[in-house]
This record gives sequence, structure tokens and C-alpha cells, in this order.
Amino acid sequence: GPLSLLRAFMVAAREEPPKRTPRREDLPLLRPPGAAPESEFLSLCEGGGACADVCPANAILLIPRKDESGRDAPMLEPSVAACVICDDLACMKACPSGALKLIERELIRIGIAKIDPEECFAWSGLDEFCDYCVERCPIGEAAIRMETRGDKRGPVMGESCVGCGVCEFHCPDYPAAIRVFELSAEK
Repeated sequence: GPLSLLRAFMVAAREEPPKRTPRREDLPLLRPPGAAPESEFLSLCEGGGACADVCPANAILLIPRKDESGRDAPMLEPSVAACVICDDLACMKACPSGALKLIERELIRIGIAKIDPEECFAWSGLDEFCDYCVERCPIGEAAIRMETRGDKRGPVMGESCVGCGVCEFHCPDYPAAIRVFELSAEK
């Protein structure tokens, strides 16, 4: 009856995203915090998933690699689940191979967030009070803040953005008006 349908919905809502999933080619390649430059990362990463297992946000997906190794590699997809830059920095500590190196929170650089002001609810005037991206940022105002320009108000990126994707994940627009993009090919 209706209660069993509701129960099934509630159970499904609690399920974690799948840990292993094929990568869509249109997504930016975002590695977990502390990732070595890409070529070094791929040579070091064993694909065992220790980083994904300890991620408190279940944000690390294991993606099959394109090489002949048959191994997986960790990746973030902020629209599905964002890195929360957890207090423990668990993924970096759990990595046995050194592909993820323990670094200070302030030095983390996963990607770069960019705002599309035409799509942003705040900047476009659709919802001048929308500030989900700013309020939920684990880094704070040094990474993203609200700013007034003329008669409009909206989010502005700061120098300390780590590219974690929390802003993208919480943006109420679809697709998100703020998205995280790859850094240059070699960090």
C-alpha cells in the first residue's frame, strides 16, 4: 500500500551514491584533496579505494582508468556529492601509495569554481536572497562571499577557494550556476 511505497522511498533516500561508476566524458577531472600532479598521481595510485572508503561525505567515486592497468582511480563529481574538506582530511591519511599527500587545508586545490552570473539566482535577480553557496562553503568568506555591485548582489569567488564543490552541490539552479572546473593539466 501507500506506506510500503513511502518506506521504499525513505530507504532509497538514505542509500549512499555508488562508489564505482563509469566516468562521463563531459565531466571535469577532479581528484581528491592532496592529489599529486596527474601523471604522478596515475603512476602512484593503486586504485584500491581506501580514500573512498574513509570519505565521510561519500564524495569520492572510483572510476575505471583508461589505461591497461585494470585499476580504478578516485574522482570527485560535485553535482553528485562534494568534498567537505573534513576536519580529519581522512582520504589523504588513508592513501597507502602517496598518490594523495597530506597537506594543510589552506593548500588544497581540487579545482576552480566559476559562477555564471546570468544563471545565478542572486545575480540575475530571480532570488536576491539566495546564498546557499556562500553559507555552506567549508572554507568561508576567503573562498566565496556575497558582494553588492550597483543594484545587484551575488556570490563572488575569493582567492582561497579550494574547488571542493560544496557550492556546486548546493546550488538550487539546474544545472548549477556555480561549477567546479579542472585546474591546469599539471598542478
